[in-house]
Amino acid sequence: MRATTKRGALLETLGKVKSAVAANHRLPIVRAILIRAGGGQLTLTGTDLEVALTASCKASVSRQGAIAVLPKTLEAFLKAVKSETVTLSLVNDKSLRVEAGAVTTIEGQEAKEFPDIEGVRGKPVVVTGLANGLKQITYAMATDSARPVLNGVLFHPNGGNLVLAAADGFRLAETRVKAKGHVEETIVPAKAVQLVQKLMPGKVSVHRAKEPRPNHRGTISFVGDGLVLTAMVIEGKFPNYEQVIPKNGSPLHVDGKALRDALNTASITLPDNQAVRLQSVRGKLVVSTNDPEKGETEVKVPAKGKTKIAFNMAYLKNLLANTTGSITLRTTNAQSPGVVRQNGTIHVMMPMFVQW
Repeated sequence: MRATTKRGALLETLGKVKSAVAANHRLPIVRAILIRAGGGQLTLTGTDLEVALTASCKASVSRQGAIAVLPKTLEAFLKAVKSETVTLSLVNDKSLRVEAGAVTTIEGQEAKEFPDIEGVRGKPVVVTGLANGLKQITYAMATDSARPVLNGVLFHPNGGNLVLAAADGFRLAETRVKAKGHVEETIVPAKAVQLVQKLMPGKVSVHRAKEPRPNHRGTISFVGDGLVLTAMVIEGKFPNYEQVIPKNGSPLHVDGKALRDALNTASITLPDNQAVRLQSVRGKLVVSTNDPEKGETEVKVPAKGKTKIAFNMAYLKNLLANTTGSITLRTTNAQSPGVVRQNGTIHVMMPMFVQW
């Protein structure tokens, strides 16, 4: 293996691919990235065995080859040197020589030891605005493994749209993005969702095989912005969340920024995981907290409409962070979910029970 490329291009590619690497995995090879030279490019791949990410940069390749090395070591060297170009070559099957003004040799592992990566399977479905759509709802994903089907985002086909939904049992969010084609209903794991959201802002081609192979969980692939991301799907049935979305309720109109500011003030005397009370009083929304140890805080903001309900402070902040301008909160009573609909996205949150 011998290849020469631009240092900046290699650094950029490396920075993206290392996002998929399991830095603390028990298998040393999974902490590494695979570097392969051939076809006029350097191709880098990282994986944690659940998600794999591949990216390439142009290179002048005089000898093909591959090796697996720790990304942290290579990245640190490339950042330390100033040369515009870098040449990678194999000293042997387990050592990579890097020349960029200065020279270093990085010990690695043979390419054949690197895990096999599932190829892209299934017909392409072009999705527009996927990263932005995911950004609107991923705050509602579960963060524990008690219910694995909630540790990701549901992709559900609906005509010319792809419905995206996330829920954790206390809140849910749903939005829709344009799709040219039909994606089989799939639950995409959180890490893959986060990587698509972070690294693939443009149009994305989604590939999902209709029938996974026997004894195989199946995969979904995302191709876009020069990247190929393949993830093992989450098995199981996503909850029938539509039945908990309120169909009506009394509206409360309030400026989102004013409410966010009020919550930030109220947070001074309330831990984020406790209840904040919202109550309409004579053209104002009273935002109040009451903690036996920290004290009480009350903030009033202009509002139109009626409500009397309490929410988890952190959850309400998360919801508001994904809205803009004026919002309309609909509630039926203090024991039923509240809902905010804005820009094609539905946000639902369960209330907390408090003494009024």
